Amino acid sequence: MIHNVTIPFSFDTSPIEAQVAQFGEDEAKKAIREAVMDGLLSVLPGKDRGYYRNPKPNNDKEIDWKAYVDERMDAWIDAHMEDIVDEAALLMAMRAGRGKKWREVLDELKAERDAE
Repeated sequence: MIHNVTIPFSFDTSPIEAQVAQFGEDEAKKAIREAVMDGLLSVLPGKDRGYYRNPKPNNDKEIDWKAYVDERMDAWIDAHMEDIVDEAALLMAMRAGRGKKWREVLDELKAERDAE
């Protein structure tokens, strides 16, 4: 004859659940970091730019930040060249207007312009 005996046990599974959650969080962080770093390394220039070398960096220490910033600054300057020249000319005119000789030259140029 078979008798079923039930013995009640109370288990607190919260430490195990917390450990599993922490492990999952760590794995998710690791996967996200790897994906982001792979994306960054694929578009940023590397320090080794030899003929037979791979120009793409393998880790964040091999990124050529100077080349990246130079490229971005050149693009920005090309896009804003007229604004830069206009602002520089304005600053030069303001500083030149303070000196007596420059004021005389500016007055001559204004007179020539008005005569035309």
